[in-house]
Amino acid sequence: MPSSNVAWPGPLTRLQTLMPGQMGVPGTDTETGLRLHSTGTIFYVDPNYPGVSDQRDGTDPNDPLRTVAAALTHCQPYRGDVIAVMANGLWTHANPASSYRLPIAENVIVTVPGIKIVGVFPSGSLGVPWYPGTTGGTCITVNAIDVLIEGFCFMDAAANNAVAIAAVWGGTVYGDNLTVRHCFFNTNLDYGIRLTFAYYSHIHDNYFDSVNVTAINDETANNSDYIEIYNNRFSMCTNAINLPGVSWGLIRDNWIRGNPAGANNYINLTGGADNIVANNYLGCSIGQYDSTCSDSNSGAWISNFCTNGPTTAPPT
Repeated sequence: MPSSNVAWPGPLTRLQTLMPGQMGVPGTDTETGLRLHSTGTIFYVDPNYPGVSDQRDGTDPNDPLRTVAAALTHCQPYRGDVIAVMANGLWTHANPASSYRLPIAENVIVTVPGIKIVGVFPSGSLGVPWYPGTTGGTCITVNAIDVLIEGFCFMDAAANNAVAIAAVWGGTVYGDNLTVRHCFFNTNLDYGIRLTFAYYSHIHDNYFDSVNVTAINDETANNSDYIEIYNNRFSMCTNAINLPGVSWGLIRDNWIRGNPAGANNYINLTGGADNIVANNYLGCSIGQYDSTCSDSNSGAWISNFCTNGPTTAPPT
């Protein structure tokens, strides 16, 4: 499962006894100390922690911040900063009487490049539950380059057109070089990942389950070129990979199961060029392959496997 692959403990270690902080300012005793990065800092987020507040500096796990949004205000570009989000128990089948039930429920906009946002859930396989903060909201909008997101279970219990992650070019901001890994995208989301002119994205080792509209979607005519999508599982999503116009992409080693009689609902690359699609496992027959997948001379399709054997040519 995705979240079980998140590497933790984190990359930074500090010695509080050697690095005293400022009197009266909670958390500053861990602002400096031993590091595995020259400047990086961990900012801890845990809305369930007793007495939690966004008035902390967030660097002490004993004084975490309440929201990811507050943690983002402390991050600096390319300092190696990590936002570490603690586990919560708001999974669909969890005991409603249990403690630590507050999920992350936010719409955040990432404007700081070069940071990592990680869900820390060592005992859970799906990741730290994250709901949109508003009806139909987007959990994480990436308006900065070189951002890494991992270890979350994105959900929308109300099925109100929510989006988990959007990487967006907005004229003066870019979402390039995005990495999304080890995340779970649950039923009732409209979109798992939406890309708008987000070049060089890496999307790997995720699980997309019954996403309502499209699991990974490049907005029409907004080409998110050079993308790599690999080692993901797509289970009964209305559409799995929809990348019209994308070029120079690599789509490999994914497992896709959806409506085998659908149209362009597995891998759609119509309009792109110079892509490579290789070694994917498709839940349709060779006879259905030309319908579930679409190429239109977009690139090389190499040894993709259907239910009754490997393919020998691109889909028509």
